[in-house]
Amino acid sequence: MLAVLLLSGAGAARAAQSAPSAIDARVTAIPAARLLSQPPATLVDPARQRAAYFLARNTRPAWIAWIGFQIVAFSWLWTSGGAARLRDLIVRAVRRPPLVRFTFGAALTLVGAAAALPAQFYDYRILRVMGLSTERFGPWLGDWAISTLLEMIGVGAVIAVVLWLVQRTRLWWIYTMAGVLLVTLFLSLIYPIVVEPIFNHFTPLPPDRPLAQRIRELARRSGEGDPAIYVSNLSSRTISANAYVVGIGPTKRIVLGDTLLDDATEPEVLFAVAHELGHDVRHDTLWGSLVAAGFFMVGIAFAVLIADRIGFRRDDDPLTRLALVGALLCVVYCVLLPFANGYSRFIESRADDFALAHDPDRAAGTRLFVRFADKSMQILCPPRIVRLYWYDHPPIGTRISRVNGQPNPCP
Repeated sequence: MLAVLLLSGAGAARAAQSAPSAIDARVTAIPAARLLSQPPATLVDPARQRAAYFLARNTRPAWIAWIGFQIVAFSWLWTSGGAARLRDLIVRAVRRPPLVRFTFGAALTLVGAAAALPAQFYDYRILRVMGLSTERFGPWLGDWAISTLLEMIGVGAVIAVVLWLVQRTRLWWIYTMAGVLLVTLFLSLIYPIVVEPIFNHFTPLPPDRPLAQRIRELARRSGEGDPAIYVSNLSSRTISANAYVVGIGPTKRIVLGDTLLDDATEPEVLFAVAHELGHDVRHDTLWGSLVAAGFFMVGIAFAVLIADRIGFRRDDDPLTRLALVGALLCVVYCVLLPFANGYSRFIESRADDFALAHDPDRAAGTRLFVRFADKSMQILCPPRIVRLYWYDHPPIGTRISRVNGQPNPCP
């Protein structure tokens, strides 16, 4: 199937495989006067836009398969009695109730990850063929395995603790919400020094480099003090550029992807950093994590509510019904996702406004977004229904027009 899709889009694939240096050279050469006077459609590369449409047509089904395979896997596990057999196997092996719950939760996570793996692999291959991913299969699979292992540990621990609380107090949900808040704060603190180094390599940006001095000046103007600045080896995975602020308190740092440093102009890098500082000033990353946790709690509540209205199997218990809850949670996720994406688009728009206020180089901001559109194959104006499910950022056409002052092409 993959071969058929790629052959049918051979022209788009050829356009996608244009040398990244040529793409960057074209964007860098656009005069500032043109950037500030032309609508987005005349600034981006038409060939890359055609490739972007081809990419979207062939990756969106992967997302549908990703969620669909998990629903089918969890449903089958419960309806077939597999969840009960798995529970009995774990009980015989580990016996102690807390370990049984932890192991069952970890195993359930592995089932979902394994079910979704074919869709993820399909998406990975499409990105590789289209020239967007630079990661080889071995490292990609290794990242998947590590991510899955971390998720298994996390989900297993949550299930063990929550079921323990349910047995002991009617106020378990209050303790759970408080725990989510504390864990979110803790993870925000340790993430850049414990989790991120597992997947990426970081080196400090030399402090005597003029760019580092300009970034620190921008951070001070934004009220962010003097955070550390690191460079990530993003090019080992993708050609797309990125920058972000991560961590809280003593672990806070500005991270620049090496793809951004190598491909973009210095004013573009500063505009990208200003955008990320806008997130940090308003604590968007922390609030985003809390909002995501809130959506998760709401999703769990709805999933449990629906599960309670589905008849019990003879071999059921609260543990085995987690497979049913998992299937229903995937369905509820599809319902809640547009709301989560809407919140994300709001804070991204607000960060763009912050960048314009603190680094008002509109030509640099426009060039940065045009570069994003061409390098990452972002469709200028996707249909509204598509934005609901696949866009946690405003359409790139909207972002370009807000910076260069032209009419918004994406109603």
